[in-house]
Amino acid sequence: MTLLEICCYSAACALTAQRHGADRIELCAAPKEGGLTPSLGVLKRVRQTVTIPVHPIVRPRGGDFCYDAEEFAAMLEDIQVIRELGFPGLVTGVLDEEGNVDVPRMQQLMHAAHGMKVTFHRAFDMCAN
Repeated sequence: MTLLEICCYSAACALTAQRHGADRIELCAAPKEGGLTPSLGVLKRVRQTVTIPVHPIVRPRGGDFCYDAEEFAAMLEDIQVIRELGFPGLVTGVLDEEGNVDVPRMQQLMHAAHGMKVTFHRAFDMCAN
């Protein structure tokens, strides 16, 4: 079965996508940055108004996907909020300084997601190998 997932940058876009047959939404902020974690207000509005599955992106900033300790801590907190709001999944990705998937950190993010669906995003396209 093929699913239609639409990347949306607002609650209005998410509702439009739902009305026009989307099966799932990847919810982001900051399209010029390639997608960042949406604000708490946007997360709440989408959760209250959209009935199809929504997977928010967890990405604290634009640029590369190698995050320092503070950025990574913020990602863990964002996942906690997304999980507490009841989203069924999220989209994220972390690379190490050599450009490989940072498996230990991805395991931490997946553990924080507590059984939610986790999609590894376009950081995969930036991998060295």
